Amino acid sequence: MGLFTKKTPCPICGGKISWFLPTKIEGEYICDKCSSKLDMEQEIQDGLTMQGFREYLAFYEQNRALAAGFIPSHKLDFGFLDTKVVFDAANRLFCMSAKLDKTIFEGAQLKSFTIKEDAAPLFAGSADGLVRYASTVPERLMSLAPQIQMMAAARRTAEAMERMRRDEDDHRPAYRPPMDIPEPFKQFNVELWMDHPYWNVIRCDMSGPIFSNDYPDPDSYLREYQENAGEMEQLALALMAVGFPGAGEVYAEPGMSMGMSAGAAIPRTAAPDRAADDILKYKSLLDAGVITQEEFDQKKKQLLGI
Repeated sequence: MGLFTKKTPCPICGGKISWFLPTKIEGEYICDKCSSKLDMEQEIQDGLTMQGFREYLAFYEQNRALAAGFIPSHKLDFGFLDTKVVFDAANRLFCMSAKLDKTIFEGAQLKSFTIKEDAAPLFAGSADGLVRYASTVPERLMSLAPQIQMMAAARRTAEAMERMRRDEDDHRPAYRPPMDIPEPFKQFNVELWMDHPYWNVIRCDMSGPIFSNDYPDPDSYLREYQENAGEMEQLALALMAVGFPGAGEVYAEPGMSMGMSAGAAIPRTAAPDRAADDILKYKSLLDAGVITQEEFDQKKKQLLGI
């Protein structure tokens, strides 16, 4: 077949097949309009038959009905190329696109989720409840402080010597010793495990803060980390609200593994300061419409131990 030989029309809609990398299913090309509707795990798509694609299109049309009734209540931005997760608290729905042009997931289809800092657990949610894990990032950050101070002192010495050399010879190239400090962690990793015909697991991530190569500052890093971790907490709470409304919440005991359920942890009332912070966070979710007044009142009583 020559390069400009006319292609067979799309077997689904009869539309024109694109010349540039058209999608192929079971050996047949489909048009861009039909292929743009695909939103499923790559492994499932790779094994898709033409009959399976027709069945998917029926699912797609039904899913668009969910999109038509979607009432956005809360949105979180994170990840590569500004990934967004949008929630509809009233109907217990969520979508991985602010434009609602991807699959609309029902909260009941969420089996569990995990949020990690690299491989270290931060949150784990399921019908058993939300488990909060203590982050080791602040501790690891503080352990880097002596190294940062030593490198900063070495840089100040090198810069002073450089100024002296340049006073003697202005043509010497400037030199500043690098301050390449390894970050305590690289990224937040999110996994949503689904009971869904086209999605078994949804994975996304958000990069953690990075040090300035000129003057790395642990305090600035910690402030940015706390802001990012707060966004991950909001994500965990929103997922619990649509997926497992009314489920409890516990803090993981030392040594508790990710594989253990929330019921295996020891529930405890938060310390007064932590309880007040958590109540404010739930109040923000109430104001955003992510949780109901009843759910807020229940969480408030739980946090206060009453």
